[in-house]
Amino acid sequence: MARSGRSTLKLMLKTVLLTSLVLTAPIVAIRWWGGFEEVELNAYDRFLRQRPPEEPDDRVVVITIGERDIEQLQQYPIHDGTFADLLEKLESYQPRGIGFDISRDVPHGPLAGRKRLTEVIAQSDTIISGCMLSSEKYPGSPPAPGTTDERVAFVESPEDFDKTVRRSILISTPTAADPTPLTQHLCNTAREDNEILSLSLHLALIYLEGAGISAKPANTGEIQLDQQLLSRINGRFGSYTHADTPEYQMMLNYRGAKQVVPEVSISDVLQGKITAASIRDRVVLIGSTSLVSKDLISTPYIETGTDSGNMHGVLVHAQAVSQILSAVLDQRQLIQSWSEVGEIFWIWGWALGSGLLAFYNRRLELFLLGTIATGLAVTGLCYALFLYQGLWVPFVPTLITGILTALGVRFIDLANRTGYSQAIYEQLLEQWRGGAGRDRKGDYLEQLVLRARLARHDQTASELITDNGQLRETTSPQVKALYEQISQQVQRDLAAEKPEPILPSNKPGNGNSKLQARQLQTLLSRARQSRSQSLSGSHHNPAQQPPSEPPV
Repeated sequence: MARSGRSTLKLMLKTVLLTSLVLTAPIVAIRWWGGFEEVELNAYDRFLRQRPPEEPDDRVVVITIGERDIEQLQQYPIHDGTFADLLEKLESYQPRGIGFDISRDVPHGPLAGRKRLTEVIAQSDTIISGCMLSSEKYPGSPPAPGTTDERVAFVESPEDFDKTVRRSILISTPTAADPTPLTQHLCNTAREDNEILSLSLHLALIYLEGAGISAKPANTGEIQLDQQLLSRINGRFGSYTHADTPEYQMMLNYRGAKQVVPEVSISDVLQGKITAASIRDRVVLIGSTSLVSKDLISTPYIETGTDSGNMHGVLVHAQAVSQILSAVLDQRQLIQSWSEVGEIFWIWGWALGSGLLAFYNRRLELFLLGTIATGLAVTGLCYALFLYQGLWVPFVPTLITGILTALGVRFIDLANRTGYSQAIYEQLLEQWRGGAGRDRKGDYLEQLVLRARLARHDQTASELITDNGQLRETTSPQVKALYEQISQQVQRDLAAEKPEPILPSNKPGNGNSKLQARQLQTLLSRARQSRSQSLSGSHHNPAQQPPSEPPV
């Protein structure tokens, strides 16, 4: 019994362990070189879309400028004087911070309005004005007039290869443009020490300072806000392999596709249709939501049917502000991932588990159910970790490795059992046919061939079958069922055989000696072939044992 258990354990280790390792290695290598990045990002987007929508964050308010506002005001672009009126009214409601996500690089409307806008912004300590950073081929765009350097913030969002925004930048520096811009400003001054905060981070810090929470550098050089660390991601974060992350970046944990924060039109504010309580102590963002502005960003919600998955830039900034506030004040999860070593063990662990299920569920229906259950378990657990822990773990490579390992173990097990069954069949056929017409030397050589075949499967015939051709009591139920099938086949084959006359071996001239010689030659060839294939390492020497006791 102990020997049978050790044999099963050895077979399991050889089959499941090696198969899982052999199949995990190339999957991990393909993942390392980016072979799964696109499908993994698609799976990430699907998990994000399947999350239940969260309640709107009323700490952030967006002042929108849509087609209806343009029609009512009869202005496009909106005049500088109109924005001066808007900012003055909003400041009277005492918000903690105002994010001005409107390009004002050139004047719009009467010059008197431009002067008033400059004065309002210059005298305010709550207005943060957005700009565009310069790059190699873009000169950048300046913040609104009157903005001091301390209240400048950039508004760019990083795009993946499919133009989708899944990350947010917290801190960045301008890049030298070619040719050199004619107008110099903070957002196109390419210096290593010219680090500029993003609009979302700047507004979040202003709000948190009002709550008594200040930012400080952690030991890792990252931003620490109270107990929350804003962990910086690298180019291989999660399932990324080619992410461009030279700046301080984080994953953008969207709250939903729509209605994530309260939205108020610019016309309602100018006409006094909102209350001061709806603005007081809040972060206010001002931006365009009209289609003519073309300020649209592709998001993971592309399959929601809302603007084909595109979201206006000011709403993306609102999502980023809400993410930081919620993480610090509400302990809402930030998107995180394991180390690369941890992700490799995750993939291999599922491969090992699916291989074990396939090894012990040998019936076809149980194997199929086990494989389906493994796929559902991988999907469910990956989604649950993302939903409840904000943890982004490998999904597609894990699913593929688990299924391939199950199929590989199944294939190897079927191959093993095919040779195993054939060896038992020949053992039973020889025992039930009897020794008529065969000499002791022929029986010995047949046993030698059988032993060589059984040796390939780590088990001898004597462990399963008695000298009378009966199955031993200690055999497992699976082998018993296999034995019954084989024994029935043997009986059918014996019944189909035609009896041949047995000629006395001591009478010359009957031709039996020639027949036995041919049989002996065939058996010797089979024995030599089996020894060279399967018993090359054996320490037994059958030639030194008496023929009457053939080794088994």
